[in-house]
Amino acid sequence: MASNSDTILVSCATCNTSENSLPKPLQRCGRCLAVRYCSPECQRIHWPTHKALCKKPSNAPQPPMSQAGGMLDALFGGSNLDKLTKKDCYIQLIDSYRLRVEDDYKYACDNHGLYAGEDPRPDFARYLDLAETRKGLLPTWWNRDNRAACEAMGADGSKGNWADLSCAVEKHDIMEHYKDNTAPMKLRVLAEKVYGQRVQGGL
Repeated sequence: MASNSDTILVSCATCNTSENSLPKPLQRCGRCLAVRYCSPECQRIHWPTHKALCKKPSNAPQPPMSQAGGMLDALFGGSNLDKLTKKDCYIQLIDSYRLRVEDDYKYACDNHGLYAGEDPRPDFARYLDLAETRKGLLPTWWNRDNRAACEAMGADGSKGNWADLSCAVEKHDIMEHYKDNTAPMKLRVLAEKVYGQRVQGGL
């Protein structure tokens, strides 16, 4: 039986806070799985140093969706935004963006928008710019006024606004909100259509 002096102390790679002094376990780098951090902020600070050494191990978990996009297009009918009310369309565009930002951070160490400590509105505006270039992706009724309404919904920081861009979301949040376990997959397919590519395995 190992003594207390033999215990390996795991600590944050940035601030050196030990895991046993924190209320929850340290989170591993989503790409290399070798280093750990106590917060997204510490990971962002350490990334310029860690980037050169960060390599994805051969047995690392794959980013979500991978090659399943085509199958899900058929299963879910591709982009269904035209079938939604305007409000629901805005929310799904916002949620597909927010979940992609989370996935890019978690799986690719690609911090942008809120996860880069920035105002998320310009990054979301770029997302909509891309969406508007994808033929047939946005509803037939989409126009400048609708875009302004969508951006205004995301910028609304009032209490109770689910679609607030300043609030991060994770997979479990999406499933709980939509009461649908397939909702994250649907939103990820939508984001893949906007960006033209799946979540990358690293920068």
